[in-house]
Amino acid sequence: MRHNGRAPLKASQMRPEHLSLRENEPVLVVCPDCATWHRLKRSMILPHRDGVPVQRTKRRYFGDKPSGGRRCDGSAQRVVIDITPEEWTERLLAAETTAAGRRTARPVRKPRAVVPTSVHRMVSMPGPSARLLAAQLEARNDVNWHRKVCGVCKTGRARCPIGRELEIRMGHTDATVRLAHEQHESALRAAAAPTIPRAQQWRRVASGVNRVDERRRKQPAYDGPQESRPVPLAPKNTEAHDRRQAELGKQYARKNAGTAA
Repeated sequence: MRHNGRAPLKASQMRPEHLSLRENEPVLVVCPDCATWHRLKRSMILPHRDGVPVQRTKRRYFGDKPSGGRRCDGSAQRVVIDITPEEWTERLLAAETTAAGRRTARPVRKPRAVVPTSVHRMVSMPGPSARLLAAQLEARNDVNWHRKVCGVCKTGRARCPIGRELEIRMGHTDATVRLAHEQHESALRAAAAPTIPRAQQWRRVASGVNRVDERRRKQPAYDGPQESRPVPLAPKNTEAHDRRQAELGKQYARKNAGTAA
């Protein structure tokens, strides 16, 4: 890799949000010319293209690749990492705190709780709106375009912070569209299910209920059903029953005596 002849950049002079020194991750910096994230190799930014469309040239010899874009001037820019990851983390937190302090102090009113749609009105619930589908398409196009121009995300082995944020936004929009589709389908299934009015259900069973009530009024309260078995009122073997009762009484008396002692 050949140096581009510029003066080296120092990490201490760069904005902390344009640098990534996280542990167990490759060192990433923002190119000063095209403002895209790229890895460092031998303390220099990997060669990349700035995304400006140029006319493709023909092959000059066997093995030559046609030009796919203009080479960015920030390629091979030397970056000197003169701060530690701990110092970079402190600077990043300080920058975030300063940005949060510049926010307006005007109170923000919370939106009211959304009342769920009634079951009888779910039939008219529309599917995903055109605006939501356009947002989903835009999020996917942003991720695809970033993967083409970003040297880190192009490899598929790592993700730069911008690529990670774009993928998270695409996941959120996909989940919203999927939820809208599911709600619309459930509303259609609920509308297609057969519903029988309460009065119609009662008319189907009213005759049987009236017959049972009439039989209950004619039958005396003390008279049990004829088809039921009679309940025994005395033991079959009186002597065996008396012996068992006497034995249980003796056991109870011994238990009480032991507890009292």
